[in-house]
Amino acid sequence: MKTIVTSNWRLLLRALCTTALLAQESMSRKLTAAGALAALLTLLGWGLPSSAQGAVVFSDNFNSYSPQLNWVPPANWTAPGPGTVDLIGAGTVFDFFPGNGHYVDLDGTNGLPGTLQTIQSFGPGAYTLSFDLGGNARGDVDKTTVITLGNFTASLTLASGAPLLLQTFSFTTTGGQLAFSDLPGGNQDIGNILDNVTLSTSVVPEPSPWSMIAVGGIGLLGIMHRKKRRTA
Repeated sequence: MKTIVTSNWRLLLRALCTTALLAQESMSRKLTAAGALAALLTLLGWGLPSSAQGAVVFSDNFNSYSPQLNWVPPANWTAPGPGTVDLIGAGTVFDFFPGNGHYVDLDGTNGLPGTLQTIQSFGPGAYTLSFDLGGNARGDVDKTTVITLGNFTASLTLASGAPLLLQTFSFTTTGGQLAFSDLPGGNQDIGNILDNVTLSTSVVPEPSPWSMIAVGGIGLLGIMHRKKRRTA
């Protein structure tokens, strides 16, 4: 408790000193209130509120499942068809990205492009989606993967030799199930590779009490400036 109190007093002293410096600066250069506020928050180590990652609502790296061609997911996912998906990777002859465990080939082995869709449906709101996506790794044509969640849609087209790389999207949606689908093209038994899917809510942090002190300091600065102009 003593450490916390001491730290808070140091922050308060820092805020007051910074406000005093800005007051002097505003008198000499006539800083605008917005400019002074931005400068004060920067000096105090605070920024304006921005989107931040909230709670994880869904996550799967596919390592808890047994590899299978024309995979029928036992949990978390469905492959609604008519196409299928394959679960491949470590322990199979299709380990195209060694060291990444199991992952999903979005074109199964029934000659039709596949779709992998969550069983869970997500409510409307702001989300951050991250996943790894790689090329088909078997010399086929470029493949396009479409990602959807409610009214959110994105697509990625990858060459066969594209590495397994992290992809991240932040968006607001009407809500629904999360789905990854490969579009038709080339050999339909060979698709892009999906791994490490994580969906999190996106939040805007509330202003901290110390940020409110900073705003109050700017208000005081403005009052002082107006009084000086009236008495000049």
